[in-house]
Amino acid sequence: MKGIVDSTLREGEQAAHVYFDLTEKLRIIGLLIKVGVDEIELGIAVQNPEINELLREARKLAGCPKLALWCRCLPKDIEETLALSPDVLAFSIPVSDIHIEHKLGRDRTWVMAGARESIQRAKDKSCCYLSLGLEDASRADPDFVEEISCMAEEEGIDRIRFADTVGVMDPVSMFRIITRLRKRFSVDIGVHTHNDFGMASANAVAALKAGADFADVTVSGLGERAGNAALEEVLAFLAKRSGVSRYNLKHLPALAHYVAQAAHIPLSPRRPVVGEDIFTCESGIHIDGLIKNSSNYEPFDPAEVSLKRKIIIGKKAGKNALRHKLSGLGLRVEENHLTGLLTKIREESSRLKVGFTDNELLHFCSSADSKQRTAC
Repeated sequence: MKGIVDSTLREGEQAAHVYFDLTEKLRIIGLLIKVGVDEIELGIAVQNPEINELLREARKLAGCPKLALWCRCLPKDIEETLALSPDVLAFSIPVSDIHIEHKLGRDRTWVMAGARESIQRAKDKSCCYLSLGLEDASRADPDFVEEISCMAEEEGIDRIRFADTVGVMDPVSMFRIITRLRKRFSVDIGVHTHNDFGMASANAVAALKAGADFADVTVSGLGERAGNAALEEVLAFLAKRSGVSRYNLKHLPALAHYVAQAAHIPLSPRRPVVGEDIFTCESGIHIDGLIKNSSNYEPFDPAEVSLKRKIIIGKKAGKNALRHKLSGLGLRVEENHLTGLLTKIREESSRLKVGFTDNELLHFCSSADSKQRTAC
């Protein structure tokens, strides 16, 4: 694996009702730098009056990675984009018959010629890294995907980006197709996965395991329709399950919360990796396991993503959980009173349909019957 490409500022902002201003974009870039992503796709150059300033200001940030601009395989688009001198030119062309016929009104021969001309034009005018995106590749004829990839490699492309544009792949099929491409070609291979069936992050990881060099992600999976592979999910999995140590996970919650705020899309407290409640536990069986060894029910230490473990006492609590919680609050309950207190807590929690906060639990103890109050 060579790197993770964040496309929050291009693909993410394409999501309906999402608009980032220049200040917000620079703040997002700064946080992405702290996380350590390897490439940032800034957006589309064509008809984008602020992109030049964004590119210029981003490059002033310490530790700024490679910056990419996206465009279509059209001569005017390529020239306008190259005029801004991006580190990476990410141009794209449809390769599925569905898109070729019903979107472009063309045929495969036209697509091959257009892609070839685009690569030649870009190489004549720039020495930047060239990435050819194969739009809707997951629904294309695999032989045509190989044919256009072969041509692109011969013309000197640096990266082929396989796009699952409508999210129809699964991890097994993704692994197979990337394995096939990896065996056939020596150029870099990237993947761009969508989340229409909830498979985007899994597909991105599967592609990397199959030998892909790059995977596109967005913060919290923000993007068209159901979104894309989520930056925090992919990075955390790579770090904790695949031994990739170069990314700083501690900044992921701050990044996710900032993007949610800027996009006006609330961040779910149960959002994988970054949600504030993902290390909150109420089940007595699970709390008992956590008390004995946190790895029983946590895949990694909450501190690794700047979060904290929270134990809630309510209807689902057990005696060990209650004893542990009260001890942490500086209270000691005699064993002969613990069962009665637990019964009352469960009854009240069930009636209110909530678990108790620390302050509520303290108040509950103080207002229990006189014998339990003495014990508390």
